[in-house]
Amino acid sequence: MKSEARARLAQLTEERGVDGVLRIDTYEGADPPPGSNLFPPCECPQHSRPEPQDSAAEMSAAVRRANERSRGERL
Repeated sequence: MKSEARARLAQLTEERGVDGVLRIDTYEGADPPPGSNLFPPCECPQHSRPEPQDSAAEMSAAVRRANERSRGERL
């Protein structure tokens, strides 16, 4: 036999859960899961950088991209 609290939790999860995550609504609406509002980097020709030709420039570009991704995840 389930406890009253467990039954209520099951009901809330069924009503408001998203992929097994229980969303707690606030006065402004539900808080989204962390990182759910991040967009992938634009890959269109207008915004992409030209590919470097030598290995040192390639390494520098790879480090720059990793740093940009890291900064984006912390925002």
